[in-house]
Amino acid sequence: MPALPEHDFEDRLCQVFRETGESFVPDTPTLTAGGATRGRRRQRRRLALGAAAAVLLVSGATAAVLPGDLYTDGVGPATSATPSPFVSDPSGAARIPQEAHLVSAVAERLPAELKILRSDGSAIGSAAFPTTRAWASLSLDDGDGPTQLTVDIYRAGGPPPENSCPAYSLEDVICQEAAQDDGSKVTVVEWTEASARRGRTAVQWDTTDGLRVVVSSTGYATANGRPRAKPLLSVTRLWTLATDPGWRAFAGPLSRTLPKLPVDAPVQRPDLLPPGLKVLSSTSGPEQTATLTDQDRRVVLHFAQEEADETARTWFADAPVLPDDTRIRSVENRPVPNAQGATETVVDILRPDGNRVRVTAVNPAGADDADAGRAPLVSLDQLTAIAMCPGWTVPPAN
Repeated sequence: MPALPEHDFEDRLCQVFRETGESFVPDTPTLTAGGATRGRRRQRRRLALGAAAAVLLVSGATAAVLPGDLYTDGVGPATSATPSPFVSDPSGAARIPQEAHLVSAVAERLPAELKILRSDGSAIGSAAFPTTRAWASLSLDDGDGPTQLTVDIYRAGGPPPENSCPAYSLEDVICQEAAQDDGSKVTVVEWTEASARRGRTAVQWDTTDGLRVVVSSTGYATANGRPRAKPLLSVTRLWTLATDPGWRAFAGPLSRTLPKLPVDAPVQRPDLLPPGLKVLSSTSGPEQTATLTDQDRRVVLHFAQEEADETARTWFADAPVLPDDTRIRSVENRPVPNAQGATETVVDILRPDGNRVRVTAVNPAGADDADAGRAPLVSLDQLTAIAMCPGWTVPPAN
């Protein structure tokens, strides 16, 4: 049989991965019982290295540059969790330890009576990926309709700005600034009824060492369609939330800049999404996300890649090693603390060339949602197949 051209070989390789995932038959309720699950996992542990060796002989041949366009409608139902040759039940050094979620920290600071309907955000932990921003987004409800709350933390650099209010159209907002005793500054912006962003309030805290925290609340109509008589979260509560000194724990790992992809480079993301999932939105660049749905449930995928530094290599030192020296750490269906139902599954791999890829699937569902507490729509094995695809490349350094 004649050899395929390089690009055809790479396309065929990822197509095989996709078709293999589509051919799996979902488990029955009986098979998901505890004893059967443990038995399957033990079997997977015995078979993992041998099966992975066969796959890696093919997938290690070359690195593909795959299409970045995710705006496609899948066909057929989304596959459920199924065995793969890549992973086994993670334990010990193979498991990713609990990380600090900004969503969890925000939830701890909210009134107990508020329900979190949906949430997503960033996390920090051992060998964290470099990032310029920590963020959290929560949909909250007090029984009379939802409010969207966002928290952004980043390093603006330099002392607090002398005058922030002129940056806004004063016809549309009420803007106030207040210097604090410690030299920091708080700016409060309330959008008026005349503004297209009416019902929104933002509080910004600028510290003397260049840290900036922005807390924004957007109040939608009430459950009966009426405008809210007052915001779900008052300016005073938003002020207290924005100036909480606990945010410094999340600011520590933040960088001022990140490596950037060349302007003419395509998005480096494997075309390995499970069938039946429609992409609702996505972003590109070193930090990528995609929100997908099967028309019933939603899942948010986070993609990150880097050239691993010494800290990351040490973190992977005791992780399971595949025959090509690729190391894998993962965690499956882990609750996001205090998020009232959100869960996550994470796969983090380190290739022998130092290319590191992490893929995270988040089920953002919260209180009173039938999906709350369920495993994310994309399984551990599907995430592992995405991470192991040779289509990933490392963003070049600045």
